[in-house]
Amino acid sequence: MSTRNGPYARAEAADDHRPPASGRNTMRYSRAEYAKVLALQDEVARADADYQRLRNAYMEIVQADPTHEVALAMIGADMDRAHARLQALIGLPRLPFTHEPSSVMRREAQQRFGGDPH
Repeated sequence: MSTRNGPYARAEAADDHRPPASGRNTMRYSRAEYAKVLALQDEVARADADYQRLRNAYMEIVQADPTHEVALAMIGADMDRAHARLQALIGLPRLPFTHEPSSVMRREAQQRFGGDPH
């Protein structure tokens, strides 16, 4: 009497290395994992949209009134936070020697529109 299908059955060594029956990759996510992946994708999309919206607002202020230091500082700070959030969501480490996006934007605005936006 074989115990192959019983609770103490042992698989043959060849059974562990058989290719999937369909020939396709059969890795699947559980429903909970799939829901987490979708939620993370939505969160990254929202964070990217927030960053782009703030970046565009910064450029509009630079074009319309480059001397408005308070608006540029406030939008710049929000843009820096949105950028840090986006980096954290996609798994990039926060490096101490990187420039804040607002200072990069300030430099780009100076080159593009001339003059000092601050």
